[in-house]
Amino acid sequence: MPVDLKTLQLFILAALFAMLYAGRMVKGSPRETAEGLAFPLKPLVVWSRGIVLPLYFALFAWPMWQSRHNIPLWLPLFIVALVALILYQMPGTIVLTPTALVQRFWLRSDKTIRYGEVMSIQIIGAGRMTRVLGDNRVTITHTWNHSASEQFRKELERRTGKRVFR
Repeated sequence: MPVDLKTLQLFILAALFAMLYAGRMVKGSPRETAEGLAFPLKPLVVWSRGIVLPLYFALFAWPMWQSRHNIPLWLPLFIVALVALILYQMPGTIVLTPTALVQRFWLRSDKTIRYGEVMSIQIIGAGRMTRVLGDNRVTITHTWNHSASEQFRKELERRTGKRVFR
């Protein structure tokens, strides 16, 4: 039974939403690096944003390409701009170094809060996010996209001596 393009588009869209939903249920795990304990994005989140989403947008151009129509210039430019925006807004990997909390992004500059500069640690959104506020006006947020939220909170409490506000 051949699969038509509309069915394939719906299947990939359903897979994307299923991966996004499953990403909230998977806990993930931190990893020890040379710099310190790192809390990267969950692999399922990276796969859904890095592979499934661009594949879904490519399926819109496929019918035009197959029927030998010219693909308008704005379509690939729009897709490239959308991918750049998604990469720009992706939460960065959070690393607990021996002296500071650092968040590294792909397309933005790093954020750093020394443990002594931490003013408060807040839980937001029914425990899905943890926001760390520094007295240097820097905010680092551990979202549901990151690995091991409970372990992140416990490590922050241990390293900063601050209690988490719920």
